[in-house]
Amino acid sequence: MSPETDLESVERRLVWIMGSPRTGSTWLLRLLCHPWGVGRTPTGIDPSRFRPRGGNVIPVNESYLPHHLGPLRDPLPPPETAAEASLLLNDTRGTDPAYFFSEEYRDTWREPLRRMALERFDAQAQRAAGEHGIVDPLILIKEPNGSHASDLVAGLFGQSRLIFLLRDGRDVVDSMMDADSDGGWRTRTEGVSPLRTEAERLYGVRRQAHLWLVRTAATQRACAILGPERSFEVRYEELLADTEGELSRLDTWLGIGRDGRQIRAAVRSNRFGSLRNRLRGRRKGVRAASPGLWRENLSTAEQRAMTEIIGPKLRQLGYET
Repeated sequence: MSPETDLESVERRLVWIMGSPRTGSTWLLRLLCHPWGVGRTPTGIDPSRFRPRGGNVIPVNESYLPHHLGPLRDPLPPPETAAEASLLLNDTRGTDPAYFFSEEYRDTWREPLRRMALERFDAQAQRAAGEHGIVDPLILIKEPNGSHASDLVAGLFGQSRLIFLLRDGRDVVDSMMDADSDGGWRTRTEGVSPLRTEAERLYGVRRQAHLWLVRTAATQRACAILGPERSFEVRYEELLADTEGELSRLDTWLGIGRDGRQIRAAVRSNRFGSLRNRLRGRRKGVRAASPGLWRENLSTAEQRAMTEIIGPKLRQLGYET
Protein backbone atom coordinates (compact mmCIF):
# COMPACT_ATOMS: atom_id res chain seq x y z
CA MET A 1 0.00 0.00 0.00
CA SER A 2 1.29 3.44 -0.81
CA PRO A 3 0.96 6.65 1.14
CA GLU A 4 -1.57 7.47 3.83
CA THR A 5 -3.64 9.49 1.37
CA ASP A 6 -4.32 6.24 -0.48
CA LEU A 7 -5.61 4.68 2.72
CA GLU A 8 -7.92 7.61 3.17
CA SER A 9 -9.15 7.15 -0.39
CA VAL A 10 -9.94 3.50 0.33
CA GLU A 11 -11.81 4.47 3.50
CA ARG A 12 -13.95 6.99 1.62
CA ARG A 13 -14.92 4.26 -0.84
CA LEU A 14 -16.15 1.84 1.83
CA VAL A 15 -19.94 1.48 2.00
CA TRP A 16 -21.36 -0.76 4.73
CA ILE A 17 -24.82 -2.38 4.48
CA MET A 18 -26.02 -3.01 8.04
CA GLY A 19 -29.16 -3.36 10.13
CA SER A 20 -30.04 -7.03 10.66
CA PRO A 21 -30.14 -10.36 8.87
CA ARG A 22 -33.32 -11.17 6.90
CA THR A 23 -33.79 -7.59 5.73
CA GLY A 24 -33.07 -8.17 2.04
CA SER A 25 -29.38 -7.26 2.32
CA THR A 26 -28.28 -9.85 -0.26
CA TRP A 27 -30.97 -8.56 -2.61
CA LEU A 28 -29.82 -4.97 -2.10
CA LEU A 29 -26.17 -5.90 -2.68
CA ARG A 30 -27.12 -7.53 -5.98
CA LEU A 31 -29.26 -4.56 -7.00
CA LEU A 32 -26.41 -2.14 -6.33
CA CYS A 33 -23.79 -4.26 -8.12
CA HIS A 34 -25.84 -5.17 -11.22
CA PRO A 35 -24.89 -6.09 -13.91
CA TRP A 36 -22.00 -7.66 -12.03
CA GLY A 37 -23.01 -10.91 -10.37
CA VAL A 38 -22.18 -11.38 -6.68
CA GLY A 39 -20.12 -14.51 -6.11
CA ARG A 40 -17.66 -16.31 -3.85
CA THR A 41 -14.65 -15.28 -5.93
CA PRO A 42 -11.46 -13.41 -4.99
CA THR A 43 -12.94 -10.16 -6.32
CA GLY A 44 -16.47 -10.81 -5.02
CA ILE A 45 -17.73 -10.62 -8.61
CA ASP A 46 -19.22 -13.57 -10.46
CA PRO A 47 -18.54 -12.62 -14.10
CA SER A 48 -20.37 -15.70 -15.37
CA ARG A 49 -23.76 -14.42 -14.22
CA PHE A 50 -23.90 -11.21 -16.25
CA ARG A 51 -21.85 -10.71 -19.39
CA PRO A 52 -22.06 -6.90 -19.82
CA ARG A 53 -19.38 -4.82 -18.18
CA GLY A 54 -20.46 -3.80 -14.69
CA GLY A 55 -20.25 -0.54 -12.79
CA ASN A 56 -17.38 0.82 -10.74
CA VAL A 57 -18.31 -1.21 -7.65
CA ILE A 58 -17.26 -4.46 -6.05
CA PRO A 59 -19.24 -6.55 -3.53
CA VAL A 60 -17.98 -7.96 -0.25
CA ASN A 61 -20.57 -10.52 0.85
CA GLU A 62 -19.84 -10.42 4.61
CA SER A 63 -16.25 -9.93 5.70
CA TYR A 64 -17.15 -10.70 9.34
CA LEU A 65 -14.75 -7.93 10.39
CA PRO A 66 -17.34 -6.56 12.89
CA HIS A 67 -17.46 -9.97 14.60
CA HIS A 68 -13.74 -9.66 15.37
CA LEU A 69 -14.00 -6.02 16.42
CA GLY A 70 -16.97 -6.65 18.68
CA PRO A 71 -17.54 -10.34 19.42
CA LEU A 72 -20.89 -11.30 20.89
CA ARG A 73 -20.98 -12.54 24.46
CA ASP A 74 -21.53 -16.25 24.88
CA PRO A 75 -23.96 -17.07 26.35
CA LEU A 76 -26.11 -14.04 25.62
CA PRO A 77 -27.66 -12.25 28.59
CA PRO A 78 -31.35 -13.03 29.18
CA PRO A 79 -33.65 -11.50 26.52
CA GLU A 80 -35.75 -9.76 29.19
CA THR A 81 -32.78 -7.44 29.78
CA ALA A 82 -32.65 -6.54 26.07
CA ALA A 83 -32.94 -2.81 26.56
CA GLU A 84 -30.13 -2.56 29.12
CA ALA A 85 -27.66 -5.42 28.80
CA SER A 86 -24.75 -5.29 26.38
CA LEU A 87 -24.13 -8.19 24.05
CA LEU A 88 -20.52 -7.32 23.28
CA LEU A 89 -17.46 -8.82 24.91
CA ASN A 90 -15.78 -5.42 24.57
CA ASP A 91 -18.16 -3.89 27.09
CA THR A 92 -17.46 -6.51 29.73
CA ARG A 93 -13.70 -6.86 29.09
CA GLY A 94 -12.74 -3.42 27.77
CA THR A 95 -11.49 -2.20 31.15
CA ASP A 96 -9.31 -5.29 31.59
CA PRO A 97 -5.75 -4.37 30.46
CA ALA A 98 -5.16 -8.00 29.45
CA TYR A 99 -7.94 -7.85 26.85
CA PHE A 100 -6.40 -7.26 23.42
CA PHE A 101 -8.81 -4.45 22.55
CA SER A 102 -8.70 -2.89 26.01
CA GLU A 103 -9.08 0.86 26.40
CA GLU A 104 -5.73 0.92 28.21
CA TYR A 105 -3.93 0.10 24.94
CA ARG A 106 -6.34 1.70 22.47
CA ASP A 107 -3.65 4.06 21.12
CA THR A 108 -1.47 1.10 20.15
CA TRP A 109 -4.03 -1.13 18.42
CA ARG A 110 -6.51 1.28 16.80
CA GLU A 111 -4.42 2.64 13.91
CA PRO A 112 -2.66 -0.65 12.98
CA LEU A 113 -6.07 -2.38 12.99
CA ARG A 114 -7.57 0.33 10.79
CA ARG A 115 -4.62 0.12 8.39
CA MET A 116 -4.78 -3.66 8.15
CA ALA A 117 -8.50 -3.60 7.33
CA LEU A 118 -8.13 -0.89 4.69
CA GLU A 119 -5.19 -2.68 3.07
CA ARG A 120 -7.22 -5.90 3.01
CA PHE A 121 -10.18 -4.24 1.27
CA ASP A 122 -7.84 -2.42 -1.11
CA ALA A 123 -6.20 -5.71 -2.06
CA GLN A 124 -9.58 -6.95 -3.29
CA ALA A 125 -10.14 -3.70 -5.18
CA GLN A 126 -6.71 -4.01 -6.81
CA ARG A 127 -7.45 -7.55 -7.91
CA ALA A 128 -10.76 -6.38 -9.39
CA ALA A 129 -8.83 -3.70 -11.28
CA GLY A 130 -6.62 -6.38 -12.80
CA GLU A 131 -9.37 -8.87 -13.64
CA HIS A 132 -12.28 -6.60 -14.54
CA GLY A 133 -10.80 -3.21 -15.32
CA ILE A 134 -12.39 -1.52 -12.29
CA VAL A 135 -10.39 1.46 -11.03
CA ASP A 136 -10.87 2.80 -7.48
CA PRO A 137 -14.30 1.18 -7.07
CA LEU A 138 -16.85 1.63 -4.34
CA ILE A 139 -16.42 -1.31 -1.97
CA LEU A 140 -19.92 -2.42 -0.92
CA ILE A 141 -19.66 -4.49 2.27
CA LYS A 142 -22.77 -6.39 3.32
CA GLU A 143 -22.59 -7.03 7.10
CA PRO A 144 -26.09 -7.72 8.49
CA ASN A 145 -24.88 -10.31 10.99
CA GLY A 146 -22.21 -7.92 12.24
CA SER A 147 -24.61 -5.04 12.78
CA HIS A 148 -24.36 -5.40 16.57
CA ALA A 149 -20.89 -3.79 16.20
CA SER A 150 -21.82 -1.20 13.55
CA ASP A 151 -21.11 1.69 15.90
CA LEU A 152 -17.60 0.34 16.49
CA VAL A 153 -17.11 0.15 12.73
CA ALA A 154 -18.35 3.71 12.31
CA GLY A 155 -15.94 4.93 14.98
CA LEU A 156 -13.01 3.18 13.32
CA PHE A 157 -13.84 4.16 9.73
CA GLY A 158 -15.28 7.63 10.11
CA GLN A 159 -14.91 8.51 6.41
CA SER A 160 -16.81 5.44 5.22
CA ARG A 161 -20.54 5.41 4.47
CA LEU A 162 -23.36 3.31 5.87
CA ILE A 163 -26.64 2.09 4.41
CA PHE A 164 -29.01 1.33 7.28
CA LEU A 165 -31.33 -1.34 5.86
CA LEU A 166 -34.26 -1.44 8.25
CA ARG A 167 -37.10 -3.96 8.33
CA ASP A 168 -40.00 -4.51 10.73
CA GLY A 169 -38.42 -6.60 13.48
CA ARG A 170 -41.45 -8.88 13.66
CA ASP A 171 -40.87 -10.01 10.08
CA VAL A 172 -37.17 -10.47 10.83
CA VAL A 173 -37.94 -12.70 13.81
CA ASP A 174 -40.51 -14.66 11.80
CA SER A 175 -38.00 -15.22 9.00
CA MET A 176 -35.32 -16.37 11.43
CA MET A 177 -37.77 -18.76 13.06
CA ASP A 178 -38.56 -20.23 9.64
CA ALA A 179 -34.83 -20.70 9.02
CA ASP A 180 -34.36 -22.40 12.41
CA SER A 181 -37.45 -24.64 12.23
CA ASP A 182 -37.21 -28.33 11.42
CA GLY A 183 -35.94 -28.51 7.84
CA GLY A 184 -35.11 -24.79 7.74
CA TRP A 185 -32.14 -23.68 5.70
CA ARG A 186 -30.00 -22.79 8.73
CA THR A 187 -30.50 -26.28 10.18
CA ARG A 188 -29.36 -27.78 6.86
CA THR A 189 -26.45 -25.50 5.98
CA GLU A 190 -25.19 -23.99 9.25
CA GLY A 191 -25.65 -26.81 11.73
CA VAL A 192 -28.26 -24.95 13.81
CA SER A 193 -30.31 -27.25 16.05
CA PRO A 194 -33.94 -27.15 14.87
CA LEU A 195 -36.54 -25.58 17.16
CA ARG A 196 -39.30 -28.14 17.60
CA THR A 197 -41.09 -27.73 20.94
CA GLU A 198 -43.16 -24.77 22.08
CA ALA A 199 -40.55 -23.94 24.72
CA GLU A 200 -37.72 -24.05 22.18
CA ARG A 201 -39.63 -21.84 19.79
CA LEU A 202 -40.52 -19.32 22.50
CA TYR A 203 -36.86 -19.09 23.52
CA GLY A 204 -35.90 -18.69 19.86
CA VAL A 205 -38.41 -15.87 19.35
CA ARG A 206 -37.15 -13.98 22.39
CA ARG A 207 -33.51 -14.44 21.39
CA GLN A 208 -34.06 -13.25 17.82
CA ALA A 209 -36.11 -10.28 19.04
CA HIS A 210 -33.29 -9.41 21.42
CA LEU A 211 -30.72 -9.58 18.63
CA TRP A 212 -32.84 -7.44 16.29
CA LEU A 213 -33.20 -4.80 18.99
CA VAL A 214 -29.48 -4.63 19.78
CA ARG A 215 -28.46 -4.61 16.10
CA THR A 216 -30.98 -1.92 15.27
CA ALA A 217 -29.93 0.30 18.18
CA ALA A 218 -26.24 -0.14 17.31
CA THR A 219 -26.88 0.80 13.67
CA GLN A 220 -28.79 3.89 14.79
CA ARG A 221 -25.77 4.87 16.89
CA ALA A 222 -23.50 4.28 13.90
CA CYS A 223 -25.63 6.62 11.76
CA ALA A 224 -25.36 9.27 14.47
CA ILE A 225 -21.56 8.88 14.52
CA LEU A 226 -21.24 9.19 10.74
CA GLY A 227 -23.85 11.91 10.40
CA PRO A 228 -26.55 12.45 7.77
CA GLU A 229 -24.11 13.00 4.90
CA ARG A 230 -22.47 9.60 5.37
CA SER A 231 -25.47 7.47 6.36
CA PHE A 232 -28.61 6.57 4.45
CA GLU A 233 -31.68 4.75 5.77
CA VAL A 234 -33.58 2.37 3.49
CA ARG A 235 -36.69 0.58 4.69
CA TYR A 236 -37.20 -2.90 3.29
CA GLU A 237 -40.94 -2.31 2.97
CA GLU A 238 -40.34 0.80 0.84
CA LEU A 239 -37.65 -0.90 -1.21
CA LEU A 240 -40.08 -3.73 -1.92
CA ALA A 241 -42.95 -1.38 -2.82
CA ASP A 242 -40.92 0.96 -5.06
CA THR A 243 -37.68 -0.84 -5.88
CA GLU A 244 -36.84 1.33 -8.86
CA GLY A 245 -37.39 4.59 -6.99
CA GLU A 246 -35.48 3.58 -3.87
CA LEU A 247 -32.62 2.12 -5.90
CA SER A 248 -32.40 5.34 -7.92
CA ARG A 249 -32.13 7.37 -4.71
CA LEU A 250 -29.35 5.11 -3.46
CA ASP A 251 -27.56 5.17 -6.80
CA THR A 252 -27.54 8.96 -6.74
CA TRP A 253 -26.32 9.12 -3.14
CA LEU A 254 -23.51 6.66 -3.85
CA GLY A 255 -22.62 8.20 -7.21
CA ILE A 256 -22.72 4.90 -9.08
CA GLY A 257 -24.05 6.73 -12.13
CA ARG A 258 -26.45 4.24 -13.69
CA ASP A 259 -29.20 5.62 -15.90
CA GLY A 260 -32.91 4.75 -15.76
CA ARG A 261 -32.56 1.88 -18.21
CA GLN A 262 -29.77 0.30 -16.15
CA ILE A 263 -31.74 0.74 -12.93
CA ARG A 264 -34.77 -0.96 -14.47
CA ALA A 265 -32.57 -3.83 -15.71
CA ALA A 266 -31.16 -4.32 -12.20
CA VAL A 267 -34.66 -4.43 -10.71
CA ARG A 268 -35.99 -6.78 -13.37
CA SER A 269 -33.06 -9.23 -13.09
CA ASN A 270 -33.16 -9.41 -9.30
CA ARG A 271 -36.88 -9.48 -8.55
CA PHE A 272 -38.18 -12.24 -6.27
CA GLY A 273 -40.17 -13.93 -9.05
CA SER A 274 -37.07 -14.28 -11.22
CA LEU A 275 -35.51 -16.80 -8.83
CA ARG A 276 -35.90 -20.45 -9.62
CA ASN A 277 -38.51 -22.21 -7.48
CA ARG A 278 -35.89 -24.37 -5.78
CA LEU A 279 -34.23 -21.23 -4.39
CA ARG A 280 -37.30 -19.58 -2.84
CA GLY A 281 -40.12 -20.50 -0.50
CA ARG A 282 -40.60 -21.68 3.07
CA ARG A 283 -37.53 -23.01 4.87
CA LYS A 284 -35.30 -21.50 2.13
CA GLY A 285 -32.88 -18.59 2.14
CA VAL A 286 -35.23 -16.45 0.04
CA ARG A 287 -38.65 -17.03 1.49
CA ALA A 288 -41.64 -14.89 0.50
CA ALA A 289 -40.94 -11.13 0.20
CA SER A 290 -44.32 -10.55 1.90
CA PRO A 291 -44.34 -8.20 4.93
CA GLY A 292 -46.67 -9.14 7.79
CA LEU A 293 -46.43 -12.94 7.62
CA TRP A 294 -45.48 -12.98 11.31
CA ARG A 295 -49.21 -12.62 12.10
CA GLU A 296 -49.85 -16.00 10.48
CA ASN A 297 -46.71 -17.88 11.42
CA LEU A 298 -46.13 -16.99 15.08
CA SER A 299 -48.40 -18.13 17.89
CA THR A 300 -50.18 -15.68 20.19
CA ALA A 301 -47.66 -16.40 22.95
CA GLU A 302 -44.75 -15.90 20.55
CA GLN A 303 -46.17 -12.61 19.28
CA ARG A 304 -46.67 -11.38 22.84
CA ALA A 305 -43.12 -12.30 23.89
CA MET A 306 -41.67 -10.65 20.80
CA THR A 307 -43.64 -7.43 21.24
CA GLU A 308 -42.58 -7.13 24.88
CA ILE A 309 -38.97 -6.88 23.73
CA ILE A 310 -39.15 -4.88 20.50
CA GLY A 311 -42.50 -3.08 20.73
CA PRO A 312 -41.09 0.21 22.08
CA LYS A 313 -38.38 0.34 19.39
CA LEU A 314 -40.89 -0.48 16.65
CA ARG A 315 -43.10 2.40 17.77
CA GLN A 316 -40.10 4.72 17.92
CA LEU A 317 -39.32 3.80 14.32
CA GLY A 318 -42.92 4.46 13.22
CA TYR A 319 -44.17 0.88 12.89
CA GLU A 320 -47.70 0.20 14.14
CA THR A 321 -47.93 -2.26 17.02
